[in-house]
Amino acid sequence: MKGVEKVWWGKVFASIAVAFLTLVLQLFLHLGGSTVFFVGVALYLLVSDLLSTLSAVDRRQGLKIGVFTYFILWLTTWILLYTYLTA
Repeated sequence: MKGVEKVWWGKVFASIAVAFLTLVLQLFLHLGGSTVFFVGVALYLLVSDLLSTLSAVDRRQGLKIGVFTYFILWLTTWILLYTYLTA
């Protein structure tokens, strides 16, 4: 698997993990939605940098790979889990 593919798949799995983390922060620590949203964005930057370094991909390219996939999957998973658990 190429480095770019590793970064993309890493972001897919990271987005689901971040969705669970943001859900826990929101439900159990009672943080607001906007605060948790910015935590998810900060984690995206951290994950992108980490995956780019581990996969030997340029950092700028690593930021652009899978950005839409990460945010859509993260937000969708977070919203569905939150709705399911609070309904």
